[in-house]
Amino acid sequence: MVRREMVVMVMLLAIICSALVLKHGVKVSFSARGSISGGTPTPVVPDFVSVNQSRGLDGPAIDALRTYFELLKLPYTVLHQGTLDMIGVTRQGTVVRSAPVGAGFPMSSLAVDATAITATMGDEVAMAAGGGRIVMGATAAAQNSIAPGDMVTLMGWNGVAATFEVGAVEPDPVISGVEIVMSVESAVPLGFVRPFSIRVWGFDTRESAQVSLQSLQDTWVQRRIRVRMSWQDALLDDTVTQARMKALLGDFWVVRGVGGTLQIDPAWKTAHIARVKLPLVGPLRCNPVVAAAAAQALQELADTGSSALIHSTDTRAHGGCFSARETRSLSGNSGRNLSRHTWGAAIDINPSQNPYGGASRMDGRVIDAFRRHGFVWGGSFIVPDPMHFEYVGV
Repeated sequence: MVRREMVVMVMLLAIICSALVLKHGVKVSFSARGSISGGTPTPVVPDFVSVNQSRGLDGPAIDALRTYFELLKLPYTVLHQGTLDMIGVTRQGTVVRSAPVGAGFPMSSLAVDATAITATMGDEVAMAAGGGRIVMGATAAAQNSIAPGDMVTLMGWNGVAATFEVGAVEPDPVISGVEIVMSVESAVPLGFVRPFSIRVWGFDTRESAQVSLQSLQDTWVQRRIRVRMSWQDALLDDTVTQARMKALLGDFWVVRGVGGTLQIDPAWKTAHIARVKLPLVGPLRCNPVVAAAAAQALQELADTGSSALIHSTDTRAHGGCFSARETRSLSGNSGRNLSRHTWGAAIDINPSQNPYGGASRMDGRVIDAFRRHGFVWGGSFIVPDPMHFEYVGV
């Protein structure tokens, strides 16, 4: 394909994807392999384009994207994302880790069509996930003392448990930062079906992706859409993966209740959740590590004469920090993913004036103060959550 034809193609992509945004609220991002922190190179796999909505792709969006990619004769695959609960790990018949009856350790999970794993994650992951096995991220494997060959039992969304051999442990960036990767064929018997994104590959060059990126940025700068390439610097308000959150603030088992409520390991709760008194806010239940960082941000506001920007009564009554629950979703499809409030890792400030999914009235001085002390701001999320400040470490 000549250069001019490629430019025309990517501009057409911008126009069609723009229509998808307006009608279905999709997010389009461009990704490629980078390197793991510390300089260790990751396996080289083709660059790909990922298209997703905030809480999963709906049927009309999937149909429209499939039609478009087939028109361009580009290969693509649908990925499923959510959280599966790990109820036990054994090694040659010996228990390595187990949760109490009825409980499980929440594991962020991704299901990929077996024929497409190579194109999106590389040959090693594809081989390791074959034959009904799963692939673990390195951070999750270390946290749970899991090694290749171990047997992991997962509780399905349909209430059916299944046991999988660990085919490999791979660096987190190779498997998109999740804790478990499996094939779609392995996921279906668990009821783990939640179309979350479509990945498409086969573009000639990164340059052509860059053309698309610039066009999409120009077209959608004011819309709820985000366009990214993995070789770009991280966004100012990028959150961390669940594995990283566990590394920062600890791991626990959960028992799931009605309406997305959670009962969490009381030993973890006793050790990691405390009643603290924050400047300008007052008493809240929060993770002490998070509370210490928030206290610095709030004290900075107090010291600079900005105390009136924090509405303490509203924050305590309708916002707060610790709340064991699944994520909120405008579509009602949480994917069983845990809110970061479950770790006591997020603080909702002035919620009445800054509703989830609504317009922000958060003063920039508050946003900047929290960012300086290890938080990201939810107001820049695809579905904005302007009350939300989430701890990501410093």
